[in-house]
Order: sequence, then C-alpha cells, then structure tokens
Amino acid sequence: MKKEISRLLFEAGLLKTVRRSGWDIARAPRESVAEHVYRTCIVGMVLAKMAKLNEKEELLLLKACALHDLHEARVGDLHKLAQKYVKVNSKEVEESMLEGAGEPIKKSFEGALYGLPQKIKNYLEDADKIECAITAKEYVDLGYRTNTWIENVKKRVKTKEGKELLVNILKFDSQSLLYDIRKK
Repeated sequence: MKKEISRLLFEAGLLKTVRRSGWDIARAPRESVAEHVYRTCIVGMVLAKMAKLNEKEELLLLKACALHDLHEARVGDLHKLAQKYVKVNSKEVEESMLEGAGEPIKKSFEGALYGLPQKIKNYLEDADKIECAITAKEYVDLGYRTNTWIENVKKRVKTKEGKELLVNILKFDSQSLLYDIRKK
C-alpha cells in the first residue's frame, strides 16, 4: 500500500507539468492544470462562504475542487475541439489511479469525485468555470483575445453566488494589482 500511495502522490504532482491546452489554442501564456486547480479551490472557498454552506458541504466542495482534474495527470487536458473527437472515461482513470491506495484513501477520494449532491456539483462546476474566466480576464487585460472564454462562462455559471462573483471579477482590472500595491 505504501508504494501505491507514493505513486498516487507523485502522479498528482504531474499536474504541475500538464498544460491547460485551451490557452495554447488562444496563443495565451502557459498554465498548468495544477495552477488551475489551486485557484479553483480558492474560488470554491469563496463560493462556499457566499452561499453560506455548512462546514460539511464546504469541505466536500473543497475536496471536489482539489480533485476535479486528477485524471488529467494520466490523460492530459483536452480542449473543447479535441473533446469532440476524444472521449475520456475520467472515472475509470481515477479508479485506476486509486488502486491499492487503501480503503480509507480510496473512499475519501471517491466521495469527492462521484455521487456529489447536485448543490455541490453546481458550485464545483461554477468554481471551475469562474477560475477559467479569471484567467481569461487576466489575459484580456494583457491584450490577448480571450473574451470568448469569458462569454462562454457567463452562459454556463448556474448559481446565484457564482453569477454575482463573476460580475465583480469582470469589473476588476487584474493589472491594477501592481499599482495598488505600490500605492500602499
């Protein structure tokens, strides 16, 4: 079991090297899946507080945010065009990754990956999409043509809190951080 847990942890670390392929098509800066997952967790935390989720729901959402792209350590990140032609059974990949990790770990991971209550799924999907919109907004602020990502996210955000958060994000100039910090 120790070998399998070590393998799982090193394999999860591969997400630091897996590129988010959609940004390549836009010729925008490189981003790893791990970078995306990290900020998705932060967005999930914010949404959990905005929605006044209880502690159990918040923990479930955060675990789901942390693990939602785990399978990409093995199969990579497929952009929307590739997904038209290639179908990945992410559940099969994740189950294979968890083989031998022991029942407690396997149950914990599976609880965050499958069978989530619809409410948590909605917040997870919104956190994932909103993180993409934040990245797209950063790229727009740098002069890249990633407005299409933002428009697509606007159509797909489901929760009241997610829509509210997205409106505020899109009003913010991400480059102003540099100037705001120097003013203090």
